[in-house]
Amino acid sequence: MKQIIKKKESAEDDSLFGLLASYKNLYSYITVIESPEQDIIAIIIAKNPSTFDELVKSKYQQFKPMRKIKIGVTKLFIKYITPEFIIKYFGPLLGIKVPENKVHVINNLESGYFILEIPGNYKEQVIQCIKRIVNLTPQKKYEIIEKSLADEEVIV
Repeated sequence: MKQIIKKKESAEDDSLFGLLASYKNLYSYITVIESPEQDIIAIIIAKNPSTFDELVKSKYQQFKPMRKIKIGVTKLFIKYITPEFIIKYFGPLLGIKVPENKVHVINNLESGYFILEIPGNYKEQVIQCIKRIVNLTPQKKYEIIEKSLADEEVIV
């Protein structure tokens, strides 16, 4: 009698998307709001999009949201990455070259959001920054996750 041995396929997926799957519940939501009267653009990165409503009702009442079409992106969220990972990787200015004395940073990541207020004349740089962050490749996302987790292990 001949016995047939079947190979079991491993349940683990070693592809890049399989590695990212464990971070599937992590999202970062971005909104860009502007105030032509005050000539300020604010970038808000949050874990939960309901934070935007609370902030707009309280502090940013005169601000209007910038449309996705105006920014040139199809989505304003990032899968697999938390706002903390974005700030650690790109820095508090998100890679925008602006003099530090003209920028106002509100780092409230404990509550789940990060706000960067920039003068309106840096609008093109803000748009390029948002495009760069939103359109990250899966390889880059995995690199950001690895770097952030490695930094946390070193600190702890």
